[in-house]
Amino acid sequence: MNENEDYAMVREQAQRFLNDAMDPEYLRALLEAPGSFDGRTWASVIEFGWPAIAVAEEHDGLGLGWRGLCVLAEESGRKTASLPLVPSAVAAQLIFAHADRAVHQEDGAALVSGARYACLALARTDDAGLADPPELHLRGALLHGTSALTPFAASADYALVAAQDGETFSLLLVALAQPAVSRTPSCAIDNSRAAAELSFDGARVRVLATGNEARTAFWRAASLAALATAFEQIGGAQTCLEMARDYALERKAFGQPIGRFQAIKGKLADMYIRIELARGCALDALAALEQGDPSWLGLAASARVAATDAYEVSARENIQTHGAIGVTWEALPHHHYRRSRALGIELGAAIMWRERLLAESGFASAA
Repeated sequence: MNENEDYAMVREQAQRFLNDAMDPEYLRALLEAPGSFDGRTWASVIEFGWPAIAVAEEHDGLGLGWRGLCVLAEESGRKTASLPLVPSAVAAQLIFAHADRAVHQEDGAALVSGARYACLALARTDDAGLADPPELHLRGALLHGTSALTPFAASADYALVAAQDGETFSLLLVALAQPAVSRTPSCAIDNSRAAAELSFDGARVRVLATGNEARTAFWRAASLAALATAFEQIGGAQTCLEMARDYALERKAFGQPIGRFQAIKGKLADMYIRIELARGCALDALAALEQGDPSWLGLAASARVAATDAYEVSARENIQTHGAIGVTWEALPHHHYRRSRALGIELGAAIMWRERLLAESGFASAA
């Protein structure tokens, strides 16, 4: 990423902090219990102002845009940090863009400061696709239904929700600290994501958009999250490549480093190619977004598909390069495998984003 001084400083700060904060013992502890949330690290990043990085200065943000958030996402991915930076930034963007600021100013300000954070309850429960149509329904002005397993829902203060009110599609912000909302944490492949199902039994909501405006805002929100998550996946994949490379140079078999064997060389080369393809897609999408080019939506979908592939392949091949030690509790490769699988479905599976890419490119689904 070609960065100016501001973004380079953000990256350097993130690297220094996360290198110290994300030690192996601490990461393993977060995997122990379903619904675990890394409150210690979140409290630290609030002091750094990370929740405000993508928000415009007029809303008391740092004004570094989505590129600033993507820098933090990539560095978080390298260390498998689990922070609600992306969902909170997406929710804040929607609040300031669609809500009556006089009514919702407090919500947006709380997200910008980091005092509160959000989750994105946008996925369906059937096939890990995004909500079109959603599983949640408005009856009158109250929300009913159960969300899919949603990262950070076990402890978040707000949920961004898509719901149907008869024939009308709506995008909603729901405060989760109300009696009509219940959370059910579930054991998952990556328990550090604070994942839970949200059940709504007549929950009060704040309407951000309805109808066609809501659908447009919905896909913009999902695509913004997908783009930032692509950088998080690229960061994780890059670490997997470096871990595999270092181990291949250190581990010896038949009197020589295993990195000299063609099978290992092939794995490393394949990982590198997939990562660079994903990085190119993500940088193209980010550039288009910053330039106001509407093609960024399709480019974000391609970045999502490529980054999911790069991380899942790199995490798998990293374990294969390490051999049996790669899956042990003491080793780190399994952390990235867990995270790659979690990130690969949280915003909808790759097949859904391929369909989205076709739609944005003007092609009908082959199915």
